[in-house]
Amino acid sequence: MGASLFYSDPLVRKVLHPGGGPSFLSEHAEGGHFPAFEVPDLFVDDTRAFFRQLRR
Repeated sequence: MGASLFYSDPLVRKVLHPGGGPSFLSEHAEGGHFPAFEVPDLFVDDTRAFFRQLRR
């Protein structure tokens, strides 16, 4: 499981980490509800980083 948080509330992090948490977690101060439109470079970088872990 992977998660990228864009301009989110700290409560979201607690919900994603009840026990072990996701295998990929990235947080950004920019972005918002539609990160693919608002900050596409960060979105693409996180997507590539997540799938890079799976290829190894």
